[in-house]
Amino acid sequence: NAEDLRIQAEQLQEKRSVFSDLIGSSGSLHYAIEQCKAAMNYPGSGLAVLLHGPTGSGKSLLAAKLYDYCRQQRLIAEKGQLITVNCAEYSDNPDFFLTSLFGYTKGAYTGAEKDSEGLLTLADQGLLFLDEIHSLTPECQEKLFLFMDNGNYRMLGDNEHQYHSTVLLVFATTEDPETVLLKTLLRRIPVRIEIPSLEDRGIKEKTSILVEALDIEAKKMR
Repeated sequence: NAEDLRIQAEQLQEKRSVFSDLIGSSGSLHYAIEQCKAAMNYPGSGLAVLLHGPTGSGKSLLAAKLYDYCRQQRLIAEKGQLITVNCAEYSDNPDFFLTSLFGYTKGAYTGAEKDSEGLLTLADQGLLFLDEIHSLTPECQEKLFLFMDNGNYRMLGDNEHQYHSTVLLVFATTEDPETVLLKTLLRRIPVRIEIPSLEDRGIKEKTSILVEALDIEAKKMR
């Protein structure tokens, strides 16, 4: 009947999904994946997403799968890249983060011998994944949410020209967002997704993760 056909069609689509080989896609991660998909499909240029979960829970893997999904669904351009940034690397040097994010022009600072495009230029029409977002200083968070308002920014050393980047934004943190992120930044991230820890996942998923890890090691060792 029609209901059986609908179920079969949904099952077939799920098999083709980029998430189908992600352990927990039909279990503990199902709701998180549906939230991600809804955010990316939001009219316009999608909604910013914040993944919150402990170290090793799979936030980076989910972000990579989300990029594949956006490519599959043509939500980003064919040329659109996945640009991944570990913000913890910039925790002691916020100025370096800002120059990396926005780019700079020749002579913007000592040693700037030529123009250099920033991460926002590289990620234009693609997806920018900012991991460990809590490591950014308040100043960096402020610059980030100002860009989020309209997609416009200026390169360091260039006060005359304004640039634009259309990019899907995915953030991740292991910390409590309410205590480590500026309220002004949080207000601009409407979709916050909890990623369960390994301890919170069922025995079936834990077993699958263990088997997959052993399989990877077996192939390495032949």
